[in-house]
Amino acid sequence: MSYVSFRLGTLDIALEVPPFFVNFDKRDYSSMMTRKIKEGRKSLFYIYISRHNQLSKLLLLKAIHPDIFIPVTLKINEAISREEIDTFIESVHQLEGEWTYSGSGLWSRDFFDCRVFMVLIIGEDRWTVRSMVSKKGVEGFGVEIPVDAETSEEFTQELKDDEKGDLEIHDHTQNRHFHFTVNRAERFIQLAKKWDCYFAHKEVWEQTVKINHIE
Repeated sequence: MSYVSFRLGTLDIALEVPPFFVNFDKRDYSSMMTRKIKEGRKSLFYIYISRHNQLSKLLLLKAIHPDIFIPVTLKINEAISREEIDTFIESVHQLEGEWTYSGSGLWSRDFFDCRVFMVLIIGEDRWTVRSMVSKKGVEGFGVEIPVDAETSEEFTQELKDDEKGDLEIHDHTQNRHFHFTVNRAERFIQLAKKWDCYFAHKEVWEQTVKINHIE
C-alpha cells in the first residue's frame, strides 16, 4: 500500500475530499472509510489545496500554464503578499517534480498500466482538483463524484446511457459516491461543478477519524 499526495499551496491547506483508494488492477475507486478494501495493487490518494487567496493563486497557475482557461466572470479582489506568491509558485514546481502537467488544467502520473489525472475545476468564486483514472485497454476515464443523497436520483437521470454501464453507488453517512466512466475530461468537469457536494454546494468534509498511511 502506498501513499500519494497532490498538494497545491502551503498556507491554509485543506483536504478537498475524503482520501480515496485507486485499485490499479481494476481502475476503480473506494473510500478510505470503506471497511473492507478489495485485493489488488492500490494507493491511497490525498488532495490538498490552499484555500487562502484562492483566486489570486488561480491567476498564478495561469501565469505558469497560460493554457488554463479562466472564466471572465470571475471577480478577483485580494491582497496577496510576495511571500505567499513565492511559496505557492514553489509548491507548484515541487508538485510538478512528481506530477506531469498535461495541459488544459490536467496533471498526470503513471502507476503500473494506469494513469491518474488530477483535474482543475473552476467555480464562480473558488477552484478545486478532482481525479480521473485511465487504464491501458479500457475505454474512458474512471471517476468518482460524491452527491448529496437527496439529489442522487436526479443526478442518476442526468447520466448518459454509456456512463451508466459500469455505474456503482456507494452509500455513505450524508452522501452517495457515484463511480462510473466518462469519455472526456470536460464531461467530468461539467458534472462535478454541478453535483459534487463538497464543491457545488460548498460543503466541507470534516475529518472525524485518524488516518494512518504507509509510505
